[in-house]
Amino acid sequence: NKITPGFFSLQISAIGFEPKQSNEILVTNAKPVEVNIKLASKASELNEVVIKASPFIKKEESPLSMRTLGLSEIERNPGGNRDISKVIQSLPGVASSASFRNDIIVRGGAPNENRFYLDGIEVPNINHFATQGASGGPVGMINADLISEVQLYSGAFPANRGNSLSSVLEFSLKDGNSDKINLRGTLGSSDAGITIDGPIGDKTTFMFSVRRSYLQFLFAAIQLPFLPTYTDYQYKFKTKLNKKNEISFIGLGAYDDFALNLDANDTEFQRYILNNLPVNKQWNYTFGVNYKHFSEKSFQTVAVSRNMLNNSSVKYEDNIENEDNKLLDYLSQEIENKIRIENTTRINGFKINFGANYEFAKYNNSTFNKIFRQSPLTGESSVDTIDFSTQFNMNKYGLFGQISKNLLKNRLLISMGIRADGADVNGNAQNLINQLSPRISASYTINDKFSLNAYYGIYYQLPAYTILGYTENDEFVNKEMAQYVRAEHYVSGIEYRPSTSERFTVEGFYKRYSNYPVSVSKGISLANLGADFGVIGNEQINFTGKGRSYGVEFLYQRKMMKNLYGIAAYTLVRSEFSGDDQAFVSSAWDNEHLITLTAGRKFKNNWDLGVKWRYVHGRPYTPIDMATSTLRSVWDVTGTGLPDYSQLNTIRLNAFHQLDVRVDKVFYFDKLTLNIYFDILSNC
Repeated sequence: NKITPGFFSLQISAIGFEPKQSNEILVTNAKPVEVNIKLASKASELNEVVIKASPFIKKEESPLSMRTLGLSEIERNPGGNRDISKVIQSLPGVASSASFRNDIIVRGGAPNENRFYLDGIEVPNINHFATQGASGGPVGMINADLISEVQLYSGAFPANRGNSLSSVLEFSLKDGNSDKINLRGTLGSSDAGITIDGPIGDKTTFMFSVRRSYLQFLFAAIQLPFLPTYTDYQYKFKTKLNKKNEISFIGLGAYDDFALNLDANDTEFQRYILNNLPVNKQWNYTFGVNYKHFSEKSFQTVAVSRNMLNNSSVKYEDNIENEDNKLLDYLSQEIENKIRIENTTRINGFKINFGANYEFAKYNNSTFNKIFRQSPLTGESSVDTIDFSTQFNMNKYGLFGQISKNLLKNRLLISMGIRADGADVNGNAQNLINQLSPRISASYTINDKFSLNAYYGIYYQLPAYTILGYTENDEFVNKEMAQYVRAEHYVSGIEYRPSTSERFTVEGFYKRYSNYPVSVSKGISLANLGADFGVIGNEQINFTGKGRSYGVEFLYQRKMMKNLYGIAAYTLVRSEFSGDDQAFVSSAWDNEHLITLTAGRKFKNNWDLGVKWRYVHGRPYTPIDMATSTLRSVWDVTGTGLPDYSQLNTIRLNAFHQLDVRVDKVFYFDKLTLNIYFDILSNC
């Protein structure tokens, strides 16, 4: 029978396996659809069988604080422009940032506290023009054409995912079509792209995409003083060697060029921008191999990858390029080679996962930078020059294990895990015992609609390479005293599922930080930085900072049912960190109130309407030190106002809210599908 094109979900059930409902699958006339759904084994006694499946995934290791977005929620997200970094801002606990930034701020944590995985391969950053030492940028790198599902862990991270304090994002990639070659082109508001997928022989499929921005032409036409250009590529090759073995080759890369438009200098605003923005070039790549071997009751995974970031910035006074006018000349490289081996077994109702990881990292840095310094203790100020070159190698390693089991006739789910991490940075960090991370979660099912959930865990994250590699007088300043940043998570909540396609959740959380990096020159925690372009941590640091974030999240999520889907999320969050004085003050991420309402409706004749409204309470900021900033000697070096860190985050911005409306019309032809959409954004 013919199926009308559109988004569909499949419900799968089989004796001896847990029933499962897939995320949305896009069916068109242009190409056949292949669906791979992984089922978990389950011991069964046949008597009376009632099959119920839900699209909401509840993993044994993470029964709470995990949210999933399917294909239609990514494709149709109003205001998202198919940018996954923006799409996840619909979820509770994720703060919306300024419209030109994709900083991922989860439950009051800083942007550098997140980790990203692409089909099990770790990717250091998912944004173009990335802020080194953090995770944000203005545009996402990942092409939604290749994504089938996104899972956000805002807590209860499984033990096989390390070096994260606030969130883990898992991106699941589609497989290429095994029937024939398919082509997909996209034209968005800022870039154009092409995706091709299909078979290579009988056992191998591939997907490949490339995108190129054209914003630089628009910016030049409207006389903006900066011209950003970005290019990215992404691929996946998968070979099924036989029924028990498969191997995937995964890659992601980008080249970013941020140039100045020196012809746009007629207004005071244009000249101000030209005076303080540097020329920036950045490229990065990640490629990896993921091998899986399947046995009757277990499977083994070997993930090997390499990633590299090359980041350079140059700035001259008055943009006159000669050595006497040079204010900034920065070049840095981060190179990581990783391997992770793990085993997952299901036996007698237990799920057991254990393994190990090793990483060899290399960091190079050459910095020339004229800066203004002012002591937070004495108030003494000076214009100094930082001039150093450095490089170091580092070995990082970890062990992990987790065991999960259903008890009390499957009403109580318990999961316990532990991991230990180390790095040969110094004697303290290389001892695995010092970074021992236990975690435990519990979920009790009251009835088929209600469940109670709780979690406790400890996490560690190594400071950024910019911190570890900073030198003065050819000596490492921070490396010998560096410590892993520590965070404790306490989470509890309740979940209510009125139907298989709907759920309500309420979760309370508390995070406690220690060993947080603090800037010696500014006297503030680096947790307040990272939401701007440039480099974070390239300075002298101590590790005495503390922090805390706490709050409550409310979520209603409805998967596509009767042509209607929606997400309603409210988060009350407070975020506070201490600096040199050990006094807690509101951090730059202390949003207090976050509200997101997203809804979509399918109409006849393949029309879709989506609406998203976001409200963000005023974020704290630090006022400008006008007396110091207006000194000629200071202005010639900085070209911008300097924050008065003695009044750190004492003023709040006005509340921000934005309404996004998106209208889609899809045309299905015999061998072609055409999707036209209009996205309207209104900021207030």
